[in-house]
Amino acid sequence: MRKLPFSFLFLPLTLISLAGWSQTTTPTVTNAGGGSYNDPSSYVRYFEWSIGELALIHTATAADNSVSIYQGVLQPCSDKPGNPVSENFEAGDFTIAPNPTSGKFEINFFIRASGTLDLEMTDMLGRTMERRSFRYYGCCRIEQYDISNVPAGVYFVVATLTPDPFSSFNIRQVVRHSGLKIIKIR
Repeated sequence: MRKLPFSFLFLPLTLISLAGWSQTTTPTVTNAGGGSYNDPSSYVRYFEWSIGELALIHTATAADNSVSIYQGVLQPCSDKPGNPVSENFEAGDFTIAPNPTSGKFEINFFIRASGTLDLEMTDMLGRTMERRSFRYYGCCRIEQYDISNVPAGVYFVVATLTPDPFSSFNIRQVVRHSGLKIIKIR
């Protein structure tokens, strides 16, 4: 009996396996969603729509900062990886809007640490008007205030973040403080 050479069998089997379809795995991400908020009595208006996700992340902002357009998957608190921890909050750790305010405002926290966040609202003389304390989980919390019933003036929200023991973001266990200035008009 005569044996066929290996290459004679290899070529037809390879062609047959390439022509056959079994299962394909192609990673895809498809989503479509969004919404808008356009209440004329509010100080915030936004329009957010997402169709698909891209590997590209790009942000475009108008010259007067009135509109920001984001493209791609956005992750909070990813703009400062590995920054050393200071004792005071930095400008990027929070936003206050609107400031000055006629009554309602909110403070958005973006601190990269977990722990207990204590907030104490005081007037110019240091008298406590309101206290809040809550568990902070490492990024992103919005606290809303309404000071419509107090006279116009300058107020402060004193924020203190006491870190969790063995925090990976705050190895030295630095307690962070800040006095956030609020201006009330009318």
